[in-house]
Amino acid sequence: MAGIYQPYWNGCFMRIGIDIDNTITNTRETIRAYLERYALARRLPYRFDPSKYTLEEAVSWEPGDLEMFIQLHLGNIYRDVTPKPGAVEVIRDLHSNNYIALITSRNRRNGNIREVTLEWLACNQVEYDQLIMNDTDNMHHFSKLAVCLENDIQVMIEDHDGLALELSGSIPVILFDHPYNNHLQADNIVRIQDWEQVPPTLTALAARLWKQG
Repeated sequence: MAGIYQPYWNGCFMRIGIDIDNTITNTRETIRAYLERYALARRLPYRFDPSKYTLEEAVSWEPGDLEMFIQLHLGNIYRDVTPKPGAVEVIRDLHSNNYIALITSRNRRNGNIREVTLEWLACNQVEYDQLIMNDTDNMHHFSKLAVCLENDIQVMIEDHDGLALELSGSIPVILFDHPYNNHLQADNIVRIQDWEQVPPTLTALAARLWKQG
């Protein structure tokens, strides 16, 4: 397989896993815009805590209200999200030299979410080799570590604190900084602010992996 890819560092291409929401996309901002409109229309109290990851924690609504919001708007949210600045361009450059697997907790069993995701990726010209979605009964999370190990992923680009910590026990993680993950520190996690920092961070990690053999 390595022969069909251009070398990324010292003759070795990398197998890179990349999360979608809040890593490639500005999903958080889109969700907040939808929440504000929904709260206004339904006359619900609205306060968003950016330090909390889950909507259940970030928004103090009754479970039924939040469930209805997700059922009504999740597909449209995924359609409307915008790429983070530089994400598409950096991923395109990486894809020319490396294997790119998009690994997302979006659940493929949830209505048309897979189709919406594929359509968005195509419309935004995101280049990749493989899309791996959550295919479990848990609508929100699954073990990305198991997927990374099964697919020989060497480094994961992620935003979720719990997933990043789990992954970091086995592979390096590049973590996009967000208020809900800024408490996390681990030796195998490199925190970044934007996509401009991804290539030099990967180069440093590739050098380390190559030296480890």
